[in-house]
Amino acid sequence: MKLCIFVATCACLVFFSIAGAVNPSLENLGSGEYCFYSTEIVSSVYITNTTDLGFSYIYHCNSINAAKVRKLFTQIDGESITLKDKSARTVMQKLGYRFVSQSRISDVVSVYAYSPRGEAYIQSGGQKINLQIAVNGRTTTVGWPVILGSY
Repeated sequence: MKLCIFVATCACLVFFSIAGAVNPSLENLGSGEYCFYSTEIVSSVYITNTTDLGFSYIYHCNSINAAKVRKLFTQIDGESITLKDKSARTVMQKLGYRFVSQSRISDVVSVYAYSPRGEAYIQSGGQKINLQIAVNGRTTTVGWPVILGSY
C-alpha cells in the first residue's frame, strides 16, 4: 500500500479543526479493518496495532469491535475503514456525501467528498472536504475527514 502524499501534507491541518466531529457511521459500510485517529493514548485487547504519527496515533481494530474501541476515547479526530469490493459512488450514496474532486496516484484513485452534516473538514482548492475514498483495485478505504496512514 502507498502513503498518500496529499494526506501527509494536510494531516496537521486536520487536527487543528476537528474537535467535536460528527461520525458518518463508517462501520455501517461493512466489515474490515477499522482505524481511529486520536492524540489520546489508549489501550485495549480490541486494538490490533497502533501507529505513532509523531503528532497523533492511528489505532487499528476489526470493524466488529469498533464500537467498543470508540468508547475508549474522549476525542476522535477521524476514522477510516478498509473494505473489499465497494465503489466510491456506493459509499457516497450510502453516507449521503456529494462528490467534490478526484485524483489519481499510480493505481490509487482518491475521491474527495463533502457533507454539511460533518462538522470536521479541510479545505483543498477552496473547497471543503470531509470524506476521502481511496480505491486501489478491489480494496476501498474510506476515511473522515481524510485518510491518514497507508491504503
